[in-house]
Amino acid sequence: MNINLLLICALIIFAFIILRIYFLFLLNTEEEKEPEELTIDDALSRAQQLYNNGLHLELQRFLKNELARKYNSLELRKLLIQSYLDTGNTKFAAMHLEAVLKIDPTDSEAKEELGKIYLEDGNKRKALIVYEDIYRNDPNDIVAIKNLAQLYRDLSNPQKAIKMYELLLEAEDDKEEITRIKHIIAQLYLLDGYTDDALKTYEEIVEITPDDTEAITIISELAYKKNDWEKCLECYKKMGEVKGENIELQEKIALMYFNIKDWDKALIAYRKLIDLEGSQSTNYLHYQNRYCEILIHKGQTQEAIEILSNLITDFPDEDSLAYTLAQAYVSIGEYEKAVEKYENLISNLPTEQTEILRNYISSIISTWAMDLFNRGEYNKAFDKFMEGLKYNEENSEIYYKLGRCNCEIKSYQDAISNFKRAISISAHESKYYFGLGYAYDEIGDIKNSKTAFFDAISIDPLNVQARKAYAIALTKELEYTNAIEQFLEILKSTPKDADTMYNLALAYELTGDKENAMQYYKNALSIQPEHEEAKHNLELLNSEMSQQY
Repeated sequence: MNINLLLICALIIFAFIILRIYFLFLLNTEEEKEPEELTIDDALSRAQQLYNNGLHLELQRFLKNELARKYNSLELRKLLIQSYLDTGNTKFAAMHLEAVLKIDPTDSEAKEELGKIYLEDGNKRKALIVYEDIYRNDPNDIVAIKNLAQLYRDLSNPQKAIKMYELLLEAEDDKEEITRIKHIIAQLYLLDGYTDDALKTYEEIVEITPDDTEAITIISELAYKKNDWEKCLECYKKMGEVKGENIELQEKIALMYFNIKDWDKALIAYRKLIDLEGSQSTNYLHYQNRYCEILIHKGQTQEAIEILSNLITDFPDEDSLAYTLAQAYVSIGEYEKAVEKYENLISNLPTEQTEILRNYISSIISTWAMDLFNRGEYNKAFDKFMEGLKYNEENSEIYYKLGRCNCEIKSYQDAISNFKRAISISAHESKYYFGLGYAYDEIGDIKNSKTAFFDAISIDPLNVQARKAYAIALTKELEYTNAIEQFLEILKSTPKDADTMYNLALAYELTGDKENAMQYYKNALSIQPEHEEAKHNLELLNSEMSQQY
């Protein structure tokens, strides 16, 4: 009995399973057939109904199935995109926007939405491609320009970013926004290494907003790097007007007065700092020292010496005071006292600084020697030069000055040795070669003098004195055409040089070009009517020309 009951139950369950499978089969068959029966309009209508009812999951499933058969239906795809956007699924929205653009590459709305998604997702390189395409098709699209400006900036393309920001400026009339954009442009110029353009842009910002302390500060920093002390001073004064003066700002202003050599204002500024800070300040000695330097520059050296001597008594370990005192002695020609002060400093300095100071002492003694020479005390002068070389055997300036002094006393062979020694130490000083050329010229060695003068102008093409000497040497060597080229080159920089006019006229005359010779003799006389050689040669040339006719 129990077995029969169990069998009946099993049969009933089996029949139920078969029926369920059959109904599911019918249902699936209906679902599979349903999409095939819908037109685009019907599918769109049903999709719109699902969208309006907020049934996004059903909508998305339905539209994916429909789009598998109707790939190019933009209406269905755009509704699916909107559903993905409403549910925050930007990844799938972007995928279908890309499909829209494959179907219709001119769809500007799809491009804008896709670019927006890329930006929000941080995919800057893809966003850049989209917005570049939008801008290509519509150069007046402000949204594209704005996004391109930011993208180029973020992707380290400052030049293109600047171009976009400048386009934004053209369309902008709000002063605050203009200022903000100009700040960005200036920063991009700095990033790209165009400091002059950055400086100009920051100056434009200050013209728009005079109280922009950020722009003023950056202008002062850029000007400082260029050693434009006047501009720095202007900025510091503006900062004082905007924010009020403080000790740090007053110190900067004082330093700028010092750098531009406005000694009167610098003196007042440092006096004010000394009074404000007082003797207990850590900057007190620095201000006092600078104050004395200014006094020296103003010629009030004795006053500076008195202040420095008193300060050294109170602060004997402050080497900067002794250094300035030595400078004061140099400025009034008391070289012996100056050297003594510097020698006292040497014992307190580390080795590397000692070497610097010894070189400086050598230069002071060289100046001392020149003073002696100019007073006619030749033996003492040459002794001092030798003393200077004891402090620095490689002091090329001493050898150069020795050469000049030997030329003055007509000891040309010694001068040549001195100039050559200077050149062997420092081969890139134009004046050393000029001195050598001069000494050779004085002993009649035109060939070597010409070579030395040529070397001088090769190093410094603006050395007019050397170029004149070279041109004259060419004339002496009968190289008139080359000489004429050099004289004409000289006249480019010194067009009112009567002697060069005369020498040029002479070179033309020697080549047989009498017309140019007469013209340049006349030019020389128009500049210097009392030029006897030009007057004499012109008269001879006029006489010769008149006899020919």
